[in-house]
Amino acid sequence: MPYVSSRPRPSAWLAAIVVGLLAVAAAGCTGGEPAARGPTYSGLIAATEFVVGENRFPFGIVAVDGVFLESAIVRVKFFSLDDPTPELLAQEVATWRTIESVTPHLHADGETHPHREFRGIYVVDAVEFPKPGIWTAEFDVSGAYGGPRVSDAAFEVSAGPTAPGVGERVPATQNLTIHDVASFAEISSRAVEDDMHEVSVAQALEGGKPFVVVFASPAFCVSAMCGPVTDTIAAAHDRFRGRAEFIHIEPWDLAVARGEGRLVAAPVMDEWRLPTEPWTFVVGADGRVVKRFEGLVTGDEVAAALEPLL
Repeated sequence: MPYVSSRPRPSAWLAAIVVGLLAVAAAGCTGGEPAARGPTYSGLIAATEFVVGENRFPFGIVAVDGVFLESAIVRVKFFSLDDPTPELLAQEVATWRTIESVTPHLHADGETHPHREFRGIYVVDAVEFPKPGIWTAEFDVSGAYGGPRVSDAAFEVSAGPTAPGVGERVPATQNLTIHDVASFAEISSRAVEDDMHEVSVAQALEGGKPFVVVFASPAFCVSAMCGPVTDTIAAAHDRFRGRAEFIHIEPWDLAVARGEGRLVAAPVMDEWRLPTEPWTFVVGADGRVVKRFEGLVTGDEVAAALEPLL
């Protein structure tokens, strides 16, 4: 069993959809102007946990032929399917966000070269869900001929969060730091070393500064998002160096992953109640979650959450 955890997992089809979404985005496919009888597109939700209250809603739009629709104007309408006659309860215009991932790679000549990759995703920054239940999102795309036809996407809204919610104090995790191990590889699967392992969460809580925690495994990621997310957070660390702590934690037991080829959740996954990966948390100096991001996140989103705390 690849994921050993007592916490609920997203369904296999949803995980597959997210992987497919990112695979298409990573390939750099760009949807052109759709013809009047153009392909039918599907709206694919790129997160698994939504709760009553304010939520970030990330998604992609992919055609039946695999073309990823980029940079469109998309209005999202939200309906509760638990109502006898579904009524429009919210509608928001999404923002197209590009994730620029600059990953340093070690080459055979011993030199480190940056590899630049781009991924993109649509995000409704804030949408309010007033009640739990099964919901659906309708995607209206502006463009020639009224825009392409996009299938709806259903999702569940829970009464409360599984992963630590906004306003909740985070666990005082005693994660290993670079000072506790003989080599960087013991605590990170990233190809090159970074300095996001200087302090534990417990130490950050005592430090009196805001901090960012990212749970991601660049080498052993299930969702295909961890590498870009880790690179994004590392770049944000450079931007806020000295003013906020940044902590990277691997969600899987690295020894088992490398030695046995199995993904076994590290104890920290249960401690933080994380049903998926990657997750990024912006935490205030008081130790409470200010903003949380499941899946892909941009540096600007992290900065917008962190700057007011400084």
